[in-house]
Amino acid sequence: MDIRRMGLVFCLLIGSILSAGAVELDSLNRDREYVASIVKRSEKIVDGLNISDRNTRNEVIKMIANRYFELNDIYETRDAAIETAKNGLTGEAKSNAIQAARDKADAALYRSHFAFPANLSLFLNDKQIEGVKDGMTYNVVHVTYTAQLDMIPTLQEEEKVQIYAWLVEAREFAMDAESAKKKHETFGKYKGRINNYLSKRGYNLTKEREEWAKRVKARGGTL
Repeated sequence: MDIRRMGLVFCLLIGSILSAGAVELDSLNRDREYVASIVKRSEKIVDGLNISDRNTRNEVIKMIANRYFELNDIYETRDAAIETAKNGLTGEAKSNAIQAARDKADAALYRSHFAFPANLSLFLNDKQIEGVKDGMTYNVVHVTYTAQLDMIPTLQEEEKVQIYAWLVEAREFAMDAESAKKKHETFGKYKGRINNYLSKRGYNLTKEREEWAKRVKARGGTL
């Protein structure tokens, strides 16, 4: 099949999906209150995307909710396998089974990670997909990046680019983390990398933070 024919098939597939509008909420056999909380969380994310079409909005809400459900299932399966290994095995067999459960979860996360934005792209543009990613990670990329620029006004353009790139990379991992705590821990690792990078570039981060605190206080704010 040549490229043009492949493209036609792909377009027809997308068209059929869009016309069907058949994204089903994966709520079967799930706790009703849990489903409601995830849908509400997904609606909050979508509210920031400026989607005018009601049907598109509903489809995207279901896609985001289903991703949360999928992540929950992956981690619950992992945790159940680890618990079984801890209760039924000993020694090396237990260690191997626990590691196998973690590896299986990591593989499932990797396989599904790229499918999620691909599915969103049927309804959203690139900027809106970025908005979904930010919504799922508490907007840490932009909060942290803005803070870095405010703390060190003398950052060089190449340094800004590197900092932003690392934060975006962190977001990709944080999106799949199992809890808010784990998401922030993921960003924390990258913030440490950024600090090491800036220190090697000659910045005195302790002094920069002290001066930043003074500037923020002078304009009536707090850190």
